[in-house]
Amino acid sequence: MGHFLTEPQLTEVRTALSEPFNYFPTDYDYIARQVKGVDPDVLYEIFYSEVAPVCFSNLAAVLPSVWTGFDPDWLRARIEERLAARENNWFRRQFDKALVLWLKYNYGYIWKEIACRL
Repeated sequence: MGHFLTEPQLTEVRTALSEPFNYFPTDYDYIARQVKGVDPDVLYEIFYSEVAPVCFSNLAAVLPSVWTGFDPDWLRARIEERLAARENNWFRRQFDKALVLWLKYNYGYIWKEIACRL
């Protein structure tokens, strides 16, 4: 990735960007405060390429498994697993490219809410 965040900062950013995928209503102002100071282009990349592929199924589920927030350690581990799989497998890279396009189409409204508050 092209961002230069420390591991704790990256975990905080990912956790904040996962908030819209919880069951409860989203406080977009809270998210903006949590990611303040990070380049919006970096946030966009992290949101769609790292967080959304791991978290979107919770939002799409009839009965979501995560209601109040994703565990930061679980989220970090799942994202890192996905990034490693993407790095090591051509098919996975192609699948994830298509998935990211789909996520941008279906969940663009989430990014618009975050971006307008940055």
